[in-house]
Order: sequence, then structure tokens, then C-alpha cells
Amino acid sequence: MERQALKDYLLNKYGLTFQKSAADPLNLQIVEVTAHNPFIVLSVSTPQLDVKCPNFAATIQNLQGFTEPQLMNYPEWVGIQLNQIKAQDLFNVLDYAFKSATNGNQNFIAQQLVYLPSDDTDSKYQSQLIPQRQQLAQKHRLPEQLEKMMASYDYTILPMNEQGENFYRQGQMVANYEDDYDQIYELRRYYPDYHAMNGHQLRTYFTWRTQLRKGNFTVSSTSYAYVYIYELLNNIGVKDPNDGFQKLLEFDQKYAASYGQRMKDYLHQWMQDYVLYYGLERTKANQVFADQLKVDHEYHILRHPEDYSVTKVMDIFLEHSPYLKKCRLYKTSPAKWTEVVVMVWQFALQKNPQIFTNLIANQTLSAKYFFAGAVFAFHRQPRLTEYPIDSERTYQFKDRKYYCNAWYPLKDQQKRLNTFFHELDRLARQQFHLGHPLKPRQLDSQILQLVSSGLEEYQKQEVLARQPKIELNLSSLDQIRSDASATRDSLLTDEEKQADDELIPDPSSVNQVEDSSAVSDDAVNDILNINERYLVHALLDQKPYQDYLKKHHLMVSILVDSINEKLFDEIGDSVIEFNDQDEPEVIDDYKDDLRELLKEDDA
Repeated sequence: MERQALKDYLLNKYGLTFQKSAADPLNLQIVEVTAHNPFIVLSVSTPQLDVKCPNFAATIQNLQGFTEPQLMNYPEWVGIQLNQIKAQDLFNVLDYAFKSATNGNQNFIAQQLVYLPSDDTDSKYQSQLIPQRQQLAQKHRLPEQLEKMMASYDYTILPMNEQGENFYRQGQMVANYEDDYDQIYELRRYYPDYHAMNGHQLRTYFTWRTQLRKGNFTVSSTSYAYVYIYELLNNIGVKDPNDGFQKLLEFDQKYAASYGQRMKDYLHQWMQDYVLYYGLERTKANQVFADQLKVDHEYHILRHPEDYSVTKVMDIFLEHSPYLKKCRLYKTSPAKWTEVVVMVWQFALQKNPQIFTNLIANQTLSAKYFFAGAVFAFHRQPRLTEYPIDSERTYQFKDRKYYCNAWYPLKDQQKRLNTFFHELDRLARQQFHLGHPLKPRQLDSQILQLVSSGLEEYQKQEVLARQPKIELNLSSLDQIRSDASATRDSLLTDEEKQADDELIPDPSSVNQVEDSSAVSDDAVNDILNINERYLVHALLDQKPYQDYLKKHHLMVSILVDSINEKLFDEIGDSVIEFNDQDEPEVIDDYKDDLRELLKEDDA
């Protein structure tokens, strides 16, 4: 059917025309009987048409040429492809939709909607009137309270608010309702609510909810569980927001896991939104924002290292950088290397605060909707306009949105920190004359210069720390002079002469993190055992090694792991990796280093 034929039909029969949608003026056109109550929606760019058929949508969707709605996400709508539908079938559905809209979506005696084709009058297939909802209801009458609740659905509410507002109003009507139904019917719907349930499903849900409130939990359809959560988010059936929070927390801790991780994730986000929207006290925020608070605290420490112990700063770095844990200098002298790392970081941060954003995290302002993905009625504005969770994270509210200003980790944070600490390790070995030299990695030249300057600053501080500190009491200057005069002659004794001949510690010794951390030739010679040296030689010289390993009952994978682990302190990286044929190979960049080490070892 052509678009123009559809428009002519609506204009000639009902005097109605398509108008641009205020909600989506570029892509949708709508037809309304009353303001803000469209019953036909047409796509401008596609032949898609959705028609509102409140009482028979599910039945019509199953007929040929009709589908579920594509433009409107509501169960009362029917989807139609204009280029695939018969004109008479479409006109019948439009007539029904128009009468439903003009009657306030109330039940009425409808004409026959869709005709079954027949080639002769003797066919057993005859046109039949679709049974009305009242006739079906006779078979199963709902309790009066549920009947009133279902009849209260207001179709005149704007589509964007229709589901949430109706759910909130209907929920308040049955907030304390209890049921004891002896049958169980499943419900499978996205964004489920009362309006999406038939009589059996309503009674099943309220019976399940009654038992849940009494502490008798049974696993039900996931959709029922979401309806219960939606009730709590809307404060349906709770005394106040504090009571609602406790019930959400109880469901999260006791029951949500029975429905899978996806529900847990949604519920966790909604509980955060709940605290913000209702402005609950800080203790509840600490519960639901625990993960964010932990990360924020770590970032605060790294941004203000001078306010915390070097151990606390180092613990955070160790958690985020696998390289730092394996660093030879840290293994050899953890206390001294911790001082070096933290001092260099603090020095670099003071000189260029942007180093934090270059290596760890960015501060970003993000916008989100309250209770996204839930059925929720915004019947009140958030109680607060701003909620500072901590010094690093603040939430600001505007209408249905909130804006979060916080630190978000860089996607390659671990890689950047590993590179930073590798270069710190490399420059420290170079400046302190420690261990085997490492190959440089790609790091921003400005950051590299800050690391080098930080190591120099550390050396200066070490020199100052080793100098003797003399404290003078100015009130006792006379006594000091007397003591100095009395001890002057004692400097000429044999003992003092012998002490005067003793060597004074060489200031250059500050170029070492600890004396014991220097690597001697004997230590290098003991890095690899005979089997490990054999494999490395064989790989470097491209000679077979399989018979040797088989004879000595060795596994190549275990041997390679051991070699990489032992040489990590010397090389700063894995030196052997497996190729596509699952055979070990020495990485090209480290072949010369290995030959040099083996040369020392064999000597």
C-alpha cells in the first residue's frame, strides 16, 4: 500500500492528517485524536507503521501481515509493513484503532477486524468476530482490588511517561494486596509491569510477592523479580526510602544471585541511583559505592603521595604493575627500592602533575539517566542538587539525569605503568651501577627526563641523610667551649690517631640502593643450571635439543618458564617465547644479551 493512499484514507474518512512528532520530529509522523495521545505512528524513512490496538494487539500480531511494534515499545501496539499489507486488512485495523482512541481506549462492540479469504461460499472457513475481552474475562474473574487496578490504566498519558506513571499509580493501589493463588503461570517480558500480565499472571505474581514479604522465597520467572524491584525503586509498599533501601539490599544479598549476574549488575547500579535520587545518608552511599570509593582513595593517594607513607603508595603501585613485583631491585632490597620509587614519583608529580593523567587515569564528566533500564515514575525531583561521594567523585542532578565527575582508569593503564617502572629500573641500574643493563622501552621523553632528575634528587637526599647532624644548645655555649678545650689534647692520643687513619666512607657509595643489591660475577654464573644453559645454547645456535630433554626427562615448557623467571631480573623481560608451531625461540632483541651472559657463565 502506498503512503499517499493511507493519508488519503485517514483524511477522507476521519478528517485526520499526519503531523511531525514532537519527540522525534525528523523521523516520525503521528496521527492523534486528542492532544498528546497518538494512535498511529509512521516512519518517514521506512515503510514501517505502528497502530495502537489496546485490547487485541496480541491477537492481531499473530495474523498475516502484522508483527510486533517496531517504532513504539509498548505491548498495545501492532507493527505493519505498508508494502506487505492488504489494504482492506489495514483499513479494518485502523477503524478499530480509531474507535478505541475516540472511546478513551475503553471496550466497545467492534466490527469484524480481519476477513479470512474464501474462494467459494461453501468453504468451511467463514468470517468470524473476534471475541471481546469481556467474554474472555467471564471464564476467570479477578479479585475486585485487581480489577480496579487494571481498569485504572490511563492511556492519555504521554508515551514517554505512560508506562512509568501507570505503574506507579497502579502499584500504590495494590501496595498492600496479598493473594494465595494455587496455580503458577510464567511471565517473560522486557520491562514487565502489571499491564503486561493477564489474570493468571497477576495472581501468580502477587502470591509470590506475598510469600517473599513473609520471608518465604522461591525462584520465579525473572520478569516477576524485576517487577518487585521496580516496586521498591518507586517506593511502592515501603515506609520510606530508608526502608526501601534495606529491602533492595536484602534482595540483592539473598535472592538476586538466583536470577544471574545480569540482574545483580542492574540492581547494583539502581541501588546507587536510589541513594542519589532520594538523598540517603553517607553510610548507605558507602555501601553501594564501595568499589568506586576504593579506587578513588587509591587515586587520591597517588595524587598526594606526600600525605601518606611510602609503603602505602608502593602497595598501590604493586597492585597495578606486574613488572614492579618482579623487579630485581625490589626483590633484593624492597625497603630501599620503595623509597626510590615513591621519591621519584613524588618528584615527577610535583614538576608535572599531568604525569598522573598520562599514566593512570583521566578526570571525566559523564551523564547518565536515573534508573536507566527500569520502569520508574519521576513523580518527584531529586531531593538534593549535588552529592559529593568523596574528594575525587561528585554527582550533580538535573531533572532525570545526573552528571558524575570522577577519575576513570586509562584502558592501557597497566601497560603504561609497566613501561614507566621498567625505565625507572633501567635508569636506576645505570646511575647506581647495579645489575645487568636493560634495553630501553618507548616512554615520553619528558617523563623519562623527570625519572632521571628524580633519581638525581634521590642521590642528593641520600648524601644529606648520611651527613652527621649536630644540634647546638645556644644557652650552653660556655659549656660547649669548655668541653671543646678539654678534649682538644685528647685528639693526640694513639687511639684517636688510629681512628683518624681509618677510611672515611666513599660518598660515591650513595650510587647504590643497597650494597648487597650489586650483582657480582659469581652471582651471574649461578643464574641458570646446566639443563637450562643447554637449552639456551641450543636455541641460540639453532641445534636440536629434543633428545637431550627426553634423555633427562625434562619438559620444554617447564624449562622455558624457569629460564624466563630467572633471567627476568637481568633482562627485564621474557627472553624465550613459543612460535606458531609451539616451538621455543629466543627473542631477537635479547640474543646478544644471552650470549654475553652465557659467555660469563661458561668462563
